[in-house]
Amino acid sequence: MPLINLTNTKAKTEQTGLVRPLKNTNLRPFDTHFDLPPISKDSHYRCKLRKIGFDIVHCNSDTCPPPSRGGSDAKSNNIITSLLTAEKSKFQRGKSRNSAVTCKQSGITLSGDEIIGQLFDSKAQLLPFAISPLGLFGPTMNHFLYGVEPIPHHIDKNTFPHAYNMAKQSISTAVPSDILHRANEVWRTQHPNKFFGGSYKSPDPLTYVTQQFGREVCFTNGSSGLAAISLLGRGPMPKSSPTTSIDDTLHQTTACTYTEAFRRLNGETSRAHTTTTNAGIANVGGTQSITT
Repeated sequence: MPLINLTNTKAKTEQTGLVRPLKNTNLRPFDTHFDLPPISKDSHYRCKLRKIGFDIVHCNSDTCPPPSRGGSDAKSNNIITSLLTAEKSKFQRGKSRNSAVTCKQSGITLSGDEIIGQLFDSKAQLLPFAISPLGLFGPTMNHFLYGVEPIPHHIDKNTFPHAYNMAKQSISTAVPSDILHRANEVWRTQHPNKFFGGSYKSPDPLTYVTQQFGREVCFTNGSSGLAAISLLGRGPMPKSSPTTSIDDTLHQTTACTYTEAFRRLNGETSRAHTTTTNAGIANVGGTQSITT
């Protein structure tokens, strides 16, 4: 981020006090965020926002439906739809009492959508960071990082007015986009004869970040696979009763998703993805290491 003059401070993690009416609560609207400095140089982004925050959501295999007829394209479309749905859920925080937060000192209660409205009015932009099991980013993050054409979230303006405004702005010109390609241009101009990652295999920020994130995804998934082997042991227990025949048992074996091991692994994988992504966001285009 400092390389492209998007921010000059370190990213902050799960900070409280970002919603003024609820500043005395434990509300943490972002998993990580960074502050944007006032525009002071020609090289700075012309951005009127004060903060950009990320809320990470892992789109696991249960939320990625199997492909219908149509082959690989159908499968790809299903995953993208699931990522978009996960992003949409982060904007639509709800309007019911279940999603509300109350400040005990002031007695003020805000619903999930009203919290989004407070962030929007204070010029704090939410960017949902949706990630698939194999490391595919959601449309909003692809737009922010790589400049990929964004996909509208189609939020009902009447039901969730604040979520609608936040989602619409997230893919507008009000929010910086394609920051990795800009980081490449800045790096090549300032350091024409130097490799960003210290090797010809990692010459620029975009290549370096992509390699590092890919490595972390492979490591996380591989570790989860090895842990699954040890946790499953003899495999899923059959649904059948002791009187069921062997032939019937073969057709009634419980799927892996019904085992305690799967539930444990699913939680661990989600936390691992969150930790990895927090580290990556803090340093995109900033330094030559994945952590500051």
